[in-house]
Amino acid sequence: MKLKEFNWRILRTPLLVLLGSIAASSAWVYFSHQWTDNSRQALERERVVLNEIRQKSTQADQEKLLIQRYRDAYEDLQKSGTVGPEQRVNWLDALRNASQAARTLGVDYQLSQQTASPIKLDTGAYKLQQSTMKLRIKLLHEGDLPSFLHALDAERPGLYLLQSCSLTRGPSGAFSVRYEAKLAAECELLWLSLIEAGTEATKK
Repeated sequence: MKLKEFNWRILRTPLLVLLGSIAASSAWVYFSHQWTDNSRQALERERVVLNEIRQKSTQADQEKLLIQRYRDAYEDLQKSGTVGPEQRVNWLDALRNASQAARTLGVDYQLSQQTASPIKLDTGAYKLQQSTMKLRIKLLHEGDLPSFLHALDAERPGLYLLQSCSLTRGPSGAFSVRYEAKLAAECELLWLSLIEAGTEATKK
């Protein structure tokens, strides 16, 4: 028997075992790295999800605080008709009360249909609507007009803009009756209200 053949027969089994061990070790190292990378990626995904949950929770808490802070003011706007359907009956009541408080000799009005307002405002999920009201107010003297407007503001009937006012003098001379209008004021108001986008405008 030759020495080379003898050595090979003796060393073959240990060499095969060694090669198998090396292959197994390499495979274990490879899969360990793969498992570590997969675990790291999974952990990162979990962190992202957790951060999103925290952000949503924080946002929900902030929205809850905002609702609590502004709830009373929002309900007041709803009652006045600034948010939601127009409160036209309230407007007319406010006109009558203001006329009595300012001691005018009567108020005539014309009220248009509600339309989308061209006024540019950031109203979020709401859209701005408007109705035009034209007033003719019979007055004894010029000071009655600001008194009427102040009285109307005091009624808090809703949100409106005074567009214009003009005075016209009546017949000159002595009063033919005790309370005779010597002046007439013609004013134009814009009544504004907010309704949710996508809903139809209504009035009460």
